[in-house]
Amino acid sequence: MTTMQWDRTWADRMVESGVAFCASKVFAGDTGRTRQALRQGQCDVCDYVRYSLAKQVGDYLGQMDQTVKAVYTFEAEPGEIDDATARRRAGAFGISLIAWVDRKTAALSALVAALEAGLSDRRRAIGCAKATPACYFLDVHMVDDVDVRERRGYGALVDGLHVRPVQVWTRSGGST
Repeated sequence: MTTMQWDRTWADRMVESGVAFCASKVFAGDTGRTRQALRQGQCDVCDYVRYSLAKQVGDYLGQMDQTVKAVYTFEAEPGEIDDATARRRAGAFGISLIAWVDRKTAALSALVAALEAGLSDRRRAIGCAKATPACYFLDVHMVDDVDVRERRGYGALVDGLHVRPVQVWTRSGGST
């Protein structure tokens, strides 16, 4: 089994788990109604799937690469993009993550690329009527201690004032 096939299997499981999470939050566990809402383009329903996927991707990256210290998800503040139509026009429906790592590696970048391909394909298969290409991206920005300490690039967002990231995963027993 190749790495890409293995990642797609993980992507299948992640999307199924995301749909189940959403169903438990919105439709009393009814995954059929959840899938119907997703196909109809109900962006508020998709938000639950995206959040679940962000948490799962963080967990996956942490399991697969010991250099990952913590993973955060972030998006524009509600005051900047305050309704679903404006968010869609701005392309704000993908999954944006910051991975705080001990060191940035090509191996982790390759892992992210494979996972992005698998998740994108699997999410497209749901068939949302309103989806744009931006809905399916997985954008993982790697930052190290220097980036965070010097508030350089995405390292500034880890403890940002205007864009508040949400920690979706952290390495147990370690401090960030």
